[in-house]
Amino acid sequence: MKKLFCYCLLLAAFTLNTSLMAAQQTPPNVLIFFIDDLGWTDIGINGSSFHETPNIDALAVSGVNFKHSYSANPVCSPTRAALMTGKAPQRVGITQWISPKETTHLPLSEETIGEAFQNAGYYTGYIGKWHLGKTDNVQPQYQGFEYTKAVNRAGQPASFFYPFGKDNRPSNVPDLENYKNGDYLTDALTDKAIEFIDNQSERPFFLTLAHYAVHTPIQAPQSLIEKYTAKKRAIYGDKKPALIEEKYHTLAQTQQSDPAYAGMMENLDTNVGRVITHLKNKGLYKNTIIVFTSDNGGLAHRKRMDTPTSNAPLRSGKAWTYEGGIRIPTIIAWQDKIQPFTSNNPIITMDMYPTLLDLAGLPLKPKQHLDGKSLKPLLEGKIHSDEDRVLAWTYPHVHGSGHQPSDAILSKEWKLIRFQSDEPTELYNLLSDIGEQTNVAKLYPNKVKELEAQLDQWLNKTH
Repeated sequence: MKKLFCYCLLLAAFTLNTSLMAAQQTPPNVLIFFIDDLGWTDIGINGSSFHETPNIDALAVSGVNFKHSYSANPVCSPTRAALMTGKAPQRVGITQWISPKETTHLPLSEETIGEAFQNAGYYTGYIGKWHLGKTDNVQPQYQGFEYTKAVNRAGQPASFFYPFGKDNRPSNVPDLENYKNGDYLTDALTDKAIEFIDNQSERPFFLTLAHYAVHTPIQAPQSLIEKYTAKKRAIYGDKKPALIEEKYHTLAQTQQSDPAYAGMMENLDTNVGRVITHLKNKGLYKNTIIVFTSDNGGLAHRKRMDTPTSNAPLRSGKAWTYEGGIRIPTIIAWQDKIQPFTSNNPIITMDMYPTLLDLAGLPLKPKQHLDGKSLKPLLEGKIHSDEDRVLAWTYPHVHGSGHQPSDAILSKEWKLIRFQSDEPTELYNLLSDIGEQTNVAKLYPNKVKELEAQLDQWLNKTH
């Protein structure tokens, strides 16, 4: 009897230990908030005093807030391709936003991050903006995502209000027929995200929630517009925001004071909070890796018109290779697994693919994510700096903002921009001149020569 009792104790201890090991080995869920046109200083923790983003700020405080995070490109489609593939966008033939008239698409031959997680047994979902091809056979469901909702064939919604169409035309955002007049698109996408989370059962999930906010059209719930109209009046009175003349006779916004844009920001923040609260209520938050990032800088620089935000103290905005066009907010959080801190290490969109595989305990795919680098050692505190890392960009297109084709490269504090015209090369020391106001190329000709050689090498390699 005594032997039997001891055996039962041993068996119980073994079972408990096995259960604990199984719990420890439960694969983490992954959630990516992929925001459209969100500028680096659009969130409070990165400097905005006009926009109110308490939920995003709290996420940043709970995880790692990357102060030197960059998009792969200053416009949307190329950066979205980079997130999906871990490659510089020119490697997959996407260097410009994809027009509705084009047949350009993300090649099906690429093993996307969705496919990598799906093949590892994850329940995968994609909600919202895709913008990587318009035909049926190149949509997210053919690129590794089982659950897809509200994925349109264009770069923006016709309207943020139900029926999400314009001028009595049908909506260009599908799967949202059960809403009613006045319902708001960002709320609806969050509903679908919650539905996706509730659908998952035994498998871990991988979800990309790609909000159309805060892209144009700049529309917000009326109550929020009224709130920020009053706030604007209290801060600025009736003065119109100043515009500064920029390169190629363009105009740049100097302050954040657009009530509708601020309302979009607050609504977006509320919806980020809704998803996080839902994860907590379901007991999933502690085992979910959360990424919050953007596809390019804020819309702050255009020809002949005002813009909805400012990226100050950064120069310029979306579609330009100045800091305002490519520096973006990025937060990575995982409760108890990643200790909170603020990082000044340079990172870029392509890093998300290997980083998330690595954090989830899945094998890396170096032949796929050629231009990405796993940030796991940095996130775990095993390394503290990556100062020698060099990042580069190419945007070889004329853009409606006034941009002319340009390339750029960043090495430590030095940033070189080379416009593909007769314009002189520009060199900035970001350590002392984050706003890229003083071109010091003539003072440091050897540094210009060195960076141009590195830039040419990168262009040749990635093309």
